[in-house]
Amino acid sequence: MNALTSVWMWRGQRIHYARRGAGEPVLLIHGLNAAASAYEMRRVFLGLEDDFDVIAPDLPGFGASERRRMDYTAALYTDFILDFCRERVGAPCHVIASSLGAAYVIRAACLSPELFQKLTLIAPTGIRALADERLTSARRMARRILFSPVGTLFFKLLATRPAIRYFMTTQGFHDPRRFTRDYEDHIYGAMRAKNAKYAPVAFLTGMANCNVSLCFGRLSAPVQLVWGKDARTTPARQADDFLARKPDARLALFDACALLPHDEHADQFNRLVKRFLRGRG
Repeated sequence: MNALTSVWMWRGQRIHYARRGAGEPVLLIHGLNAAASAYEMRRVFLGLEDDFDVIAPDLPGFGASERRRMDYTAALYTDFILDFCRERVGAPCHVIASSLGAAYVIRAACLSPELFQKLTLIAPTGIRALADERLTSARRMARRILFSPVGTLFFKLLATRPAIRYFMTTQGFHDPRRFTRDYEDHIYGAMRAKNAKYAPVAFLTGMANCNVSLCFGRLSAPVQLVWGKDARTTPARQADDFLARKPDARLALFDACALLPHDEHADQFNRLVKRFLRGRG
């Protein structure tokens, strides 16, 4: 995906996002991890821009958006998505969202269904995985440690190239050859940006968890679930938790695929999304 081209001031913070194409708006929301950004969605962005108005923000604390020393929570990210839809998208939009980002979209769509059309959710969390939102004493202590110089050292260890390659080739991708050097370089640079650790701390400690077990079944928007059959951290069997609550949701399982079907099998993923958004197949 090309460099992010627009800046929006949200709650006094600089938020960067890319927007290209024309047609119905499609909002892309990336997942959360130690080096999260809209770069995750680059192949979806490029695959849809000829048919849709595609918008891809870096969530607060990630990517090229401002990274403040603060607590990043499910409430903050849900508010961000709602405000972004109202003030930047400007019309009811389709959404493609990944992992914990998908959980925030589910909650946002329950709170303000008029802002959303169809939802494509990639290995969403919030029913079993990353659903416990309790602010426990253990989580508070972990936050204090990770905000300290000890946490900075820990984050530097995570940000080494061997650590990045290990995670991405054992968890992110089924076929390690699909993890390109460009992707590695992007992650390596992102994890060395100023204040890069603060939003990932919320993810690592569980303070950004989001429970959607009650609201998912109340969604009025049509839902397409997408899972890689070989996903390990959020295995495909967890799709059953979502289908049990919303039986009319669709499920697509990708063979030879782990956490990132929209990257590992981008052409197949984009064809699926286009059929879903156009109401065919």
